[in-house]
Amino acid sequence: MSYAHAKVEHVEKTTKGILAQLSESDPPPALHVDGIPVTRQMAQFCAEIRKVNRHAKFGVSKATKTDWVQGTPRYRELYVYMDGHMYVMMRIGYADYSTKGNGDSKFMVYARMIKNEKFRDENDQYHMATAEGIERAVKNIKKYMRPYSPIECAEMSFGSVRSKFSSVVSDVSSGLSAAKYGATDSAHLRNELFHMLDVGYEFLSEDFKNKIVVWRDAYRADQESKGRALHVYYVNVRLYREEMVCDVIEVLDANKRSHVDVHVPVSTYSMSDLPENIAGNLAALSMVDDDHYVDGVGLRVDSATFWVQR
Repeated sequence: MSYAHAKVEHVEKTTKGILAQLSESDPPPALHVDGIPVTRQMAQFCAEIRKVNRHAKFGVSKATKTDWVQGTPRYRELYVYMDGHMYVMMRIGYADYSTKGNGDSKFMVYARMIKNEKFRDENDQYHMATAEGIERAVKNIKKYMRPYSPIECAEMSFGSVRSKFSSVVSDVSSGLSAAKYGATDSAHLRNELFHMLDVGYEFLSEDFKNKIVVWRDAYRADQESKGRALHVYYVNVRLYREEMVCDVIEVLDANKRSHVDVHVPVSTYSMSDLPENIAGNLAALSMVDDDHYVDGVGLRVDSATFWVQR
């Protein structure tokens, strides 16, 4: 099982829905974090995390581990994130995280940087660091609580923009094949070729001549499409100090790459300073649905993430 990247937008939406359901029943318990009812150990864990990062916020998912007390949940796991970021930084918990589920409860940190070689990489535990005491757990927090960099975020959807671009090229090639088949899969071809030998390039069938014209046009379009390069800007729109800003990464020849270069520079612009060529395509993509690709314009990944073609 690979690392499960969780989007802040999804966690916030899920948390809001769960808390709305809970508010319709009993009043919130004494121990809660950001309105989420938690166990005593989790309340302590979250308090220590806020000492490390006062901007940390907490959320849950429908699969989060819980205890039930008189029909009311007490959450034993939480996501940790910050406003303005696309992905949660980590998942934390206080529960039994042994592979067989027969061990003692421990403080747990689940983060993308953790590679616990005691476990196979398909296990959740491969990305976990556990501690019996809170002091050691806080050290793990300090070591692994890192927001995603713009380059990491770009890598998440890099394959998508390459795939969408390649599908356009593939469609053009399919058009070439269909056009060629329409001309070659014909009894006229033999007759015309024989007649060309006899009288010199005089077509017997006007219909066949027209198919050759279509074939030629499709061939030229295919050659032009295959010669295109995918130059793109990764754009992430986020809120920074009550101002909307854009993190921008330029990737040249993206169709020839498999990953975003980790050393590529990241430029941050205010919305008003965003280069005009990026701003125009960004405005067009903001009006389409998520995961929608417009050839020559770019790909909208979600409401805050875009790949803008140059």
